[in-house]
Amino acid sequence: MKREFRFFPPLIKAFCFLSVLFIGVLPASGQQTPGTVTGVITDSAGAPILGVSVQVLGSQTGAVSDQHGAFHIKAADGATLVFTITGYRTEKVEVRAGKEMRIVLLPQAGVLNDVVVIGYGTQKKADVTGAVASVKAADMADRITSNPLEALSGKVPGLSVYSNSGRPGGGVSVNLRGFNSISASNAPLFVIDGIVGADFQSLNPSDIEAVDVLKDASSTAIYGSRGANGVIIVTTRKAKNGDFGIAYNGSVSVNQLARRMDMLDSKGWMEWFKRAWAYDPTRGPLPDLHADYPNLFDGNGNPLYNTDWQKEATRTALSHRHYISMTQGTAKSKNGLYAGYQDDQGILRNTYYKKFSARYNTEMNLRSWFTVGGDIGYNQIKTNRVDDFAVGAENATRMMVEFLPIFPVKYPNGDWSRLDEFGYNFDGAGGHSKSGIYPAENPVRQLDQMVNLYLTDQILANFYGNVRLAPGLTFKTTYSTQIFSTKNNLYVGKDLEDIGLPTSGAASVGNSRTVYWQAENYLTYDRNFGSDHHLNAVLGASWMESTQESSSASATGFSTDYYQFNNLSAGSVQGTPQSGYSDYKLNSYYGRLNYAYLDKYLVTFTGRYDGSSKFGDATKFAFFPSGALGWIVSKENFLANSNFISFLKLRGSYGITGNSEILPYSSLGNVGVYTISLNDQRVKGTGPVSVPNPNLKWEQTAQTDIGVDLRVLDNRLSLTADYYKKKTTNLLLNVPISSVTGYTSVTTNIGSLQNTGFELAVIGDIVRGRDLSWSLGAQLSANTNKILALGTTNADIFPGPNFLGQTNILQVGKPIGNFWGFQRIGTWGDKEAAEAALYGKKPGDIKRLDVNKDHVFDNSDAMVLGNMFPKYELNLTTTIRYKNWTLSADVQVRHGNKVMNITTLTVEDRQYYANSYATILKDAWTPQHQNTLVPSLRFANIDPWGTDLPFFMDSRWVEDGSFVRGKSINLGYAFPGKQAVRLGLSGLRLYANVQNFFLLSKYRGFDPEVSTFGGSFAQGIEFYGSPRPRTYTIGLTANF
Repeated sequence: MKREFRFFPPLIKAFCFLSVLFIGVLPASGQQTPGTVTGVITDSAGAPILGVSVQVLGSQTGAVSDQHGAFHIKAADGATLVFTITGYRTEKVEVRAGKEMRIVLLPQAGVLNDVVVIGYGTQKKADVTGAVASVKAADMADRITSNPLEALSGKVPGLSVYSNSGRPGGGVSVNLRGFNSISASNAPLFVIDGIVGADFQSLNPSDIEAVDVLKDASSTAIYGSRGANGVIIVTTRKAKNGDFGIAYNGSVSVNQLARRMDMLDSKGWMEWFKRAWAYDPTRGPLPDLHADYPNLFDGNGNPLYNTDWQKEATRTALSHRHYISMTQGTAKSKNGLYAGYQDDQGILRNTYYKKFSARYNTEMNLRSWFTVGGDIGYNQIKTNRVDDFAVGAENATRMMVEFLPIFPVKYPNGDWSRLDEFGYNFDGAGGHSKSGIYPAENPVRQLDQMVNLYLTDQILANFYGNVRLAPGLTFKTTYSTQIFSTKNNLYVGKDLEDIGLPTSGAASVGNSRTVYWQAENYLTYDRNFGSDHHLNAVLGASWMESTQESSSASATGFSTDYYQFNNLSAGSVQGTPQSGYSDYKLNSYYGRLNYAYLDKYLVTFTGRYDGSSKFGDATKFAFFPSGALGWIVSKENFLANSNFISFLKLRGSYGITGNSEILPYSSLGNVGVYTISLNDQRVKGTGPVSVPNPNLKWEQTAQTDIGVDLRVLDNRLSLTADYYKKKTTNLLLNVPISSVTGYTSVTTNIGSLQNTGFELAVIGDIVRGRDLSWSLGAQLSANTNKILALGTTNADIFPGPNFLGQTNILQVGKPIGNFWGFQRIGTWGDKEAAEAALYGKKPGDIKRLDVNKDHVFDNSDAMVLGNMFPKYELNLTTTIRYKNWTLSADVQVRHGNKVMNITTLTVEDRQYYANSYATILKDAWTPQHQNTLVPSLRFANIDPWGTDLPFFMDSRWVEDGSFVRGKSINLGYAFPGKQAVRLGLSGLRLYANVQNFFLLSKYRGFDPEVSTFGGSFAQGIEFYGSPRPRTYTIGLTANF
């Protein structure tokens, strides 16, 4: 496979030119006041740091940096200043007379005093007994993306983020520590500023201050029935004490097609046509192509056109992003206003993703014992997803690969080309006649004349009051809501062949609105007893409700494309309107106890009692407990004075969490709408659909975790390792039943499965210096799973998506995610003609493994063909800082997974209907080349002995999905404080970034990280996915 490493020189040159220009025109720093030292403190990205303690070593003289990162302090020439703040490495710098100090603080690897959010509270990282990982805003700053999930990719071991589509903002899914369910949700629970279950992907990535990932049962049990898949707690930006400023971050990006599929051009296709024609000697010589199709071939039978459809359907797209924040903070009140806009243009024509965000938060200390605050935010997303329409049919992403290169985009008279404007049919006796291949519209016209708009509105609001009742005892009450609305407006042009022409256009509108609210009330008690004992306890209650309403309407039979979806009454055929409503409630009581003895022996107990309306009367409530132990070994006398070990903690936990993410009313007997013919008239009626199950139970996941946190060489090297084992029981499944019962299905608990895994995170400072520093990091995770039981009979389950047949299978004793189908062992050779005939084949046809040798292919011959999930994931990071310059890069490795590339069916096996891989000319069967997996060249499904179109998966389509990806590379320059001040700024940074800057993979599609179907078990199943871009960005951050 050709591997492309392409950069965008104009952007790099422009970035360097701007940097030199700014540096050259700014005046040099002036002289300092004698005895007074001034300077500016920033992070590695050039952002000022508020609240840094500046101390003259060996004296009581000190100062604190302001909101601009500026400080001034009395100090003699040659004195040493010490800079300290939680979360950053301590720096010691010698004072040099006459020079303004420029201090860059770097994040401390595994800082012990870091505070992590653990659900209904915070805790020092050193005291955490569970498996918790934290990602700060600075860690995500180098990811230029519209979707915050992509910014998390590779940042936390065990957190698998799949970017399955090149469409901007789309196709992203996430999983933490494997799959725990076969029908309920496998996604982790997101908590945004305390709002449980809020939609994370709608957030503006720039709004995020920190993300804390809770992995083990000790950490997630506080969320009870929704914590089985892990919990991701998101904290958005808020004003801090001392803030008073404005910040802006803006960028411009260029998106280009990162990788092409290697397809036949017109010359190659003509070679294929000649060889396919010769497949049947009775046909005689080639037809007069010019006489039959003068608009496509010249007088010598050569194609008039050589269209590169991947080039025509894509574009070089320009995107831009803007984010501004205004903050003010004092000891009495804090206020923040934030606004952002992103316009991300896709590389497919007319695709885009636009996001607007606005947010305001406030906190007021009305009394020394009483604080109130709130946060309200609005996010709107508008996207055109033309590529996501009619997956499996002749849609745009399929046609940009399949459409023959001999066609133009438009003919000279302005008419669009179509696939059925060329072709031949055969009578089996050597005769032939003109006949279109099949009706399909060219991809450029589809992208230009189809609209598939999605509009999403999200309102997040959170209000709270905090009362200090007594020393160490506080009461907090919160009320939160999420209002989430989606709208889908679709119009398919009336002249678009295959997708619009058969119905003379198609229009639809759909609306959905979900209103969620929650009320939380909890007490927190935090107190030291003497110098040896510390106790932190939480006790609370929670109530929540979620309601959803939806409606849709459609029409076909349009006489004009003018109205599109804006006037459904213009369609002559009205579709059946649809509407729906659902509601569910959850009532919970929870508690947590953290105890520390001598600040080195740690104990945590957590429990939550949940009641959900989704389950049966006898099983609505369940209790989810957990416990954890921790031992800070480095505080023992035998390690207290170690020069090598800076910190060592051993921890272990066990607990039970639940999964309630199934449809409301699953335990009830439901009715549905039927249409029957009565007295020659269609009559609507209602009848039973599902059997009630009053004993329907929660899925429960029991998890054991053993971990170690180690830091050595003065915290220069940090290591965190975890081993976990999870067992999920009472698996939920909607099981079909015989229609003679009067029902169609019942939701029941049927089995169990197990996950085991290992996670490792290592980060180290290779070089530590005032002007030069270099850090390296690696994050490794591996997960294996096994299905332990599937009901009383342990029958196999085919979970879908079942495109062209069964795609994957769930079997007891086997892992989740196995592909299912038939083994291709080659092609039939000349010497095997007699045996091939027993299967209705002949030499040159595909040869598959007949397991039971009965000359019939059925389910008894099917087998496991590979697994969709990787054996391990590895992410490598590095950051080099030299003075004001910072260079960072992320590299992602995913190994051992397979991809079901069903695209191969139509571009290699089933020839003639579509263009083919360029490799088909050398790989196809010939009498001289019989040891191959690729059948002989022929007009498939037209020749009497044509290639079969199987309605099952084929091992030839299963490809190695392993890859090494250059995720992101970022170069930044932070201007010295004096130069920024002369521009009226407190800080200024320029940066250049390349996303997806290289890809190493054997996969023949656009990208091995792909899925074109929805559902938990569709990962790695592709039928013409959306190509992925390579993105080049230049931008700046400015602080006022």
